[in-house]
Amino acid sequence: MDTITLSFDPLCVDPADAAALYVELGWGTPARYSAARLRRSLAQCNVVLSAHNAAGELVGLLRALTDGALDTKILDLVIAPEYQRQGLGLRMMARFAGHRAVRGTAIYFETERKNFAFAAKCGYARRKGLAVFARTPQGMQ
Repeated sequence: MDTITLSFDPLCVDPADAAALYVELGWGTPARYSAARLRRSLAQCNVVLSAHNAAGELVGLLRALTDGALDTKILDLVIAPEYQRQGLGLRMMARFAGHRAVRGTAIYFETERKNFAFAAKCGYARRKGLAVFARTPQGMQ
């Protein structure tokens, strides 16, 4: 794997590159993940952790919200397909958990069943009885 640089500086993330990564991974449409929407999102997240390869290309992104005292919610973790299953996600989750705004808070990480083993490797346990409810703006599914 290339040399990967991790950064908590949200200004290191080009919103257009982030939008392209979400769309490439099939998370949604260009309407939902546009550069303009990602620019607003990145500006509002408390913690943004990005991963760039040696060429400076965005290959991973973690967005989170925290109150800095009790709770932190990882909104998502996206890794470019060619960098998946190489330890980058584990590295990003470990770096994230050590961030000063996150330390000492309960961290919530919602994921699909196929990623349960990854979540467990990162030290997360499934909460029994917890269900996820979502309300998505019409036309943005």
